[in-house]
Amino acid sequence: MGHTLDSIAKELGLSKTTVSRAISGKGRISEETRKKVNDYIKKINYRPSAVARSLASNRTFNVGLVVPADSALGEMPYFQTLMTGVCDRAMDYDYDVLIILADNEGITPLKHAVQNRKIDAVVVSRCERDSKVINFLKDSAIPYIVVGNPMDPEVPYVDHDNAGAASRMVENLIDAGITRMALIGGGENINVTHSRLQGFRNGFKNKGLKADEDLIFLNMHKSERMDAVLKGALAEGAECIVCMDDMLCNSVLNCLHNDGISVPEDVKLCSFYDSNLLSTSKPSITSLYFDAKKLGGQCIEMLMRNLEGESIISVVLRDFDIQMRDSTN
Repeated sequence: MGHTLDSIAKELGLSKTTVSRAISGKGRISEETRKKVNDYIKKINYRPSAVARSLASNRTFNVGLVVPADSALGEMPYFQTLMTGVCDRAMDYDYDVLIILADNEGITPLKHAVQNRKIDAVVVSRCERDSKVINFLKDSAIPYIVVGNPMDPEVPYVDHDNAGAASRMVENLIDAGITRMALIGGGENINVTHSRLQGFRNGFKNKGLKADEDLIFLNMHKSERMDAVLKGALAEGAECIVCMDDMLCNSVLNCLHNDGISVPEDVKLCSFYDSNLLSTSKPSITSLYFDAKKLGGQCIEMLMRNLEGESIISVVLRDFDIQMRDSTN
């Protein structure tokens, strides 16, 4: 038989209002009564309904996860892993996750969720420059956290050390005797592109060298010029094609294969991000591994602290692994 506030109140000889106050922690009741109620509900394993908890605490117990509506199919492994981390950690706090599609092309779903109080807090999964999503949240009263460094001291964020990891990868390649590299990068409107570009340049600088700026190609995520760019880079003597993410790397690998160019015999290949998108690649791809699930969980932990009134400080996760594989041998 299910327990209700009425049945608990009758069993304990208290009013329904007193039981409700004891459970919510609000209102004037004695500590003795509060303990009596809480000990009893623990004994019977009573959990208030979502509606009751929401009314008692003035919360929805929902957190919004903003995913860009324009995300490509190849980006899904990253967003799925991040989402798993968000959902798993949210469950630990008895929160549900509402997926919201919004980006610079439109933020109506986000506005609707915030203005109609459907959510208590927001995780923004992609950090764009001049982001309509972030600008809207800055003007709202709702707690939020951004995945990626927004380059704005007013915006709280969690990020991997993309610049540091990219730098280490380049240094490893240089140590292996590879000094002429072409960089294939994504959209300049995405902040992580600039972090990884900085890391690429720093890797050369740390080894007393300078990256060839003529071999840096950005905005290649939806580019029809990939084949021409790769042929030009190889003609300029590029020994290794360095890709900013796994989706770009997969595209590069396909282009090279179609042109009869072998990896690593004719040119070496690596990626600044590792996911299951590359797991079946032949040869296996040298890449940087970041724990996107941990990143998502960290976002929820920070938001929960913020909801309890604690101020939060942005966090950079510095753990990563360099996976040296066949593509750079």
